Amino acid sequence: MKRLVALVAGLSLLLVAGCSSPSDGLVTPTGPAPSTIAETAEHNDTDVMFLQMAIAHHKQGLEIVKLAKDHAVRSDVKTLAAAIEVTQLSEIDSMTKWLGDWGKPESSGTDMQLHADHGGDHSTRPEDIAEIAALPSGEFEKGFLNLLIAHQHNAVAIAKFEREGGSNPQSKGLADRIFESRSAQIAQMLGYLN
Repeated sequence: MKRLVALVAGLSLLLVAGCSSPSDGLVTPTGPAPSTIAETAEHNDTDVMFLQMAIAHHKQGLEIVKLAKDHAVRSDVKTLAAAIEVTQLSEIDSMTKWLGDWGKPESSGTDMQLHADHGGDHSTRPEDIAEIAALPSGEFEKGFLNLLIAHQHNAVAIAKFEREGGSNPQSKGLADRIFESRSAQIAQMLGYLN
């Protein structure tokens, strides 16, 4: 499993690196690679909640970025969406593994109080995703970018929660990478809108 995660992470880096150059403005991953942080079973409740919230959030992100495959958007937007998809699939694999290693479930269930205690519900409403999917081609790209910006902003908020209260080095390292990369993606997408 570790080899598969490393392979997917490597492919993600190659995809992003192969599709961009310093002059084209595309975001490349930042922070240490997952394999450079020594794995430990030490964790706290914040680490668990972060991973559970992030997995659910990532799965919604995958729904959103897959919309770019079926709609008319510029090539830079398609490339960014594809890179996000590969990265988030790899991150889900890592997060699921860590929770499994800790004997924790992938989801905290639907206890909204738990979410409220950790900054609120950071999900994107399924109705919003469906509304963007139904937009005509002339309006889709702008709606897609606005929805993805809001979604990635929520990822930054979830990562901040872990950076401030987590204790597990892998989980905190992932939160650092999510915080940096999603902030950069937001800036990139705002540039596409202007």
